[in-house]
Formats: sequence, structure tokens, C-alpha cells
Amino acid sequence: MAGNGDYLGDIPDLQEIAGEPKFDLGVPPQQSFPDRESLKEAIQTFARDHGYGMAIKTSSRPDEKKSGRAAKIWLRCDRGGTYRPRNGLTEETRKRKRTSRLTDCQFLIIATGQTENLWSFEVIHPFHNHSPYPDMQHRSTPMKDRAKKGQVEASPYHWPHEPNLGPFTTALVIIDMQRDFCDAGGYLSAQGIDPSPCRAIIPKINQLLDTIRQYPDYHIYFTREGHRSSLSTLSEREKYRSSNNSLRLGIGDHTPLGRALVRGEPGHDVVPELYPLEHEEVIDKPGRGAFAHTELELILRNEGIRNLILVGVTTDVCVSTTMREANDRGFDCLLVEDACSAATPSAHSATVESVKAEGGIFGAVSRVNEVIQAIEEVMAKYEKRLERQSMGNESPITPTPPIGHLDVLSTPVDQPGYVPIDPDMTSHYSH
Repeated sequence: MAGNGDYLGDIPDLQEIAGEPKFDLGVPPQQSFPDRESLKEAIQTFARDHGYGMAIKTSSRPDEKKSGRAAKIWLRCDRGGTYRPRNGLTEETRKRKRTSRLTDCQFLIIATGQTENLWSFEVIHPFHNHSPYPDMQHRSTPMKDRAKKGQVEASPYHWPHEPNLGPFTTALVIIDMQRDFCDAGGYLSAQGIDPSPCRAIIPKINQLLDTIRQYPDYHIYFTREGHRSSLSTLSEREKYRSSNNSLRLGIGDHTPLGRALVRGEPGHDVVPELYPLEHEEVIDKPGRGAFAHTELELILRNEGIRNLILVGVTTDVCVSTTMREANDRGFDCLLVEDACSAATPSAHSATVESVKAEGGIFGAVSRVNEVIQAIEEVMAKYEKRLERQSMGNESPITPTPPIGHLDVLSTPVDQPGYVPIDPDMTSHYSH
């Protein structure tokens, strides 16, 4: 009889399938590790950087009956497999459930604990049956750590922390996508900085914006940095700082787009590609942060918003400042890294890493595709639930309009008219 933790032989045969392609995606460099966790993390990090994912298939460890047995773990690639058609489940369903019936990619590593403080590994099968997956390099969590429904796959934690990615708790904030920052001849050009990286993220933001606009209950906010035409909101230090460049042009000075960062001037407006719709709020701010000297916090509190999706420019200045302000006010923030840009790639990447420090000290980081996927899944479930409930009523059920805070519904959960709004459809709250 097998002991506790024994490998029971559930790993598929390692013989190559006839005609199956072979891909050499690289193997982790041989080295020793002080413990099992550091070994696993190093292998998974190498795998993500090379376009595949590694997960623990099974393990063995010493026990009372087999005290002399070495501790081992079997790590397999968990991408690129095919599913055996059983029990009538579709391939899509099997992929979502990640069942044991997956015929995995044959790439296999066996790690052994030589002593309590010494682990090493051996690559048993070095080839994969799939090409590299480009998105794998952006994952910073193990493949088995999946986001819950109502969460975005993010790093260093899946976002939001409370899985409530619904339209009444979550808002998109598009930060300073203004002509002064994105077009040639504006404020950024006067600083001697190429605005093209800021313009380059417009398609990504548009992709996310178009998705969220499909669901009118989501709130969308735009921010614009700028000052009164009298410059009464501009300090002397800031006036000097902004003109401390080779062109001696700063805030309030004339540029091809009008007076730089002055409200009402052409350069102050949002770029046409992302222009706000009539009902979408625009927050004019005199500084870097969107909360200082504005009504943004009051608006968010009144709407019951707790989660903020942040995109825009520049990552290291206005986006970062707004994220920190929001974090200190108790909002859970998500930085969408491929929908943000800075003057230099190093400034952008350093800011992204600072957000993820200390377990996500300012929030979490993800990418546009992950955000869109999570929102579409949440709304599909939400709309399906509303449709089912409306079939038992004379008129369709619609969510109660936001009134600024969460009210406990007087309607019992099991009675017609109850409209849950959280992603898992279990909350007793409505806006």
C-alpha cells in the first residue's frame, strides 16, 4: 500500500505522441536551493519568463512508515495540453476547471530534497508540445493561484481584494490623457520630452473604455491637470519649476497648443480619440493628484465606489500620485500597466514595481486583456441572473439607481424583486 504522499502514478506516460510537435523553450539553470519553496519559485519564475507555466503535479515526503524516503515534488508544464472528452464536458469547460484529465505538455522536472536544507532538481523531459505564450512573462503569481470570480488576475494579489468587480463598486479613472501631454507642441514638448509614448497607449485605453461603455452602470471619470487663466492656482515654485528647461517654457506660457496647462486652452482638453461622453464626469485638478483640491472623493463616496481602475499619464507622476492618494483614502486601486506611460521606460517600470512592493503597498498591477476578461465575466453572470429573475415578474428587474450609500434591501432574498449586485450575487445590499 502506498504511504501518505506517495506518487500514485497519475502522471501520463512520458513517451512522445506520434506526430506531436516539440518545442525547446529552455530549462531552468541547475543550482541548489535551501528549501522547497525557493526552488519552486525559481522554476516558476524562469518558466513565466520563457512562455510557459509550471505547477506541482504531485509530491512525496518521509513519514513514519518510510522515514528514509527522500522528499520530492513533480513539476509539470500546465499549458498547451489537450483534454480527453469524457462525461460530456466541453473542452472550454475542462480548461476552466483545470481537471486532472488534462493530457499535459510532457515537460517534467523532478525536485529532490537531499537534506532538510538542500534541494536540487533534474529535468526529465526537456521539450514542450506548444509554442511559448507571450502573456506568461507578465504573470507574477503561480499558475495554480487563480483569480476568483469578481477579480482580475493581477500582481501581487488578484484585484480587488474583496471580489466585487461590479458596476456599482468599481470605476475607471482615465488620468490626464490631454493634448498637452499626448500631442507635439504641448506642455510635454516644451519640457523637451517626446510625447509619443503617451500617445502610444491610446489604443489600449480605447479598448478598455469601449468595453466598459457597453455596461452603462459602470462609472467613468476623466481627469485634466490645469490652472485658472489667471494662474491664481499656480504657486511661484511650480511656475519656476515648470520653466526650468532649455526652452524656458512652463505652465501658462504660449505653445502651439495655446497656453500650457491652462483651462480652456486647446492643449488642456482630452485627446479626441478618448473624448468623454456627455454623462461622463471630468475632474479638473490643479496638481498631480486627482484628490487634492477637487470633488473626486465626494463623488466617489456618493456613488458607493470602492475600487478604482487607473490608466493614463504619466505613470510616475499623476497616475502614481492619484493612486497613492486613493490608497490612503481606503480605495482599492489597480494600475493597468500597458494602459499607462511615462516619459521614459525606466520611470514607468520603476513605478510599476513600487506599486507591487511589500505585497502591493499601493494596490495591484494588471493588463488590459485581464481587466476586460474579468469585467465581461462579471457582467455576463450579472445580466444572466437579472434575466432569470425577470422571467418570474411582470416587468423586467433593473438595479436600483445609486443613491450614495449602501442600503439593506427590505425585500427578502428569496422573494421576487430582490436584485443582488455583487459579482457572486449573494450580497443583501443595493445602491
